[in-house]
Amino acid sequence: VKDRMAEGSLSAAQKVEVARGFILQAPPGEVDEVVKDVKVLVGTDAGLEAKLPDILREYNENNNSVLKSADGASVVISAAAQVEGNKYKDHAAEKIFVVDHVAGQITGAEPLAVDPATEELRAPTQEALEKYVKGSLAAGSCSVVVAGPNKLSIAVVTTKLNPRNLWNGRWRSSWEVTTAGGSGEITGKVVAEVHYYEEGNVQLNASKEVRAPLSWADPASFAAAVAKTVGAAEAELQGFLDDSYRSMSDTSFKALRRKMPLTQTKFQWNKLTAYSLAQELTSK
Repeated sequence: VKDRMAEGSLSAAQKVEVARGFILQAPPGEVDEVVKDVKVLVGTDAGLEAKLPDILREYNENNNSVLKSADGASVVISAAAQVEGNKYKDHAAEKIFVVDHVAGQITGAEPLAVDPATEELRAPTQEALEKYVKGSLAAGSCSVVVAGPNKLSIAVVTTKLNPRNLWNGRWRSSWEVTTAGGSGEITGKVVAEVHYYEEGNVQLNASKEVRAPLSWADPASFAAAVAKTVGAAEAELQGFLDDSYRSMSDTSFKALRRKMPLTQTKFQWNKLTAYSLAQELTSK
């Protein structure tokens, strides 16, 4: 790609699209570095600067990015929370936050009018998920917003950045819940992402999609059912990753290594899972 750009065989619009692809795939905690590099790659004449706010808005919404408000509260950015442009609602805070996606900052806030009718289900669901996140995800955040008539949107995320040891990771999930009558449906996707870059570039991207029916008798049972479904799906993906690492230690990785290395010291395969980066994402 770099050679084609240097040769001038790509138009300005094509260069921006290439840059957009790189930025949207930026690993956790590394988007600023990726933006810096693609600016060098595409040059100053491609019009990337003008497109950056939209590209970074898409990145933040896709990844449930968390920004800090003026009072130190965590604000989860998601497409469902977007009111218009760069404004995002937070029902728990009863505010609409103004976001500068390029700077990665919240630059202002205004009141949000909350509907008591929708809060009957939304508020206890937020409370139940906050309890789940606090007990299961280190430094995690969540948001529950009203996404339309009889519909709630949920975002869960935690990020662990460890550049000193050359790895970063993010665990996130996004959900939609229909709430008509006393039954409905919850759909969602759980994603685990890890980037390990010591003398190389290794990335893990695992996901699980979920669709399940919901039934409830009152707001408390609704909130409990949603939190249970989210927790079960995330635990299932975590279990799958754990099992995969155990399997790799017994099969795949052994096949890649000679029985006795040049140091004449046996590799401790039974301790491989202790180094699992995916497990780090949900450890406290």
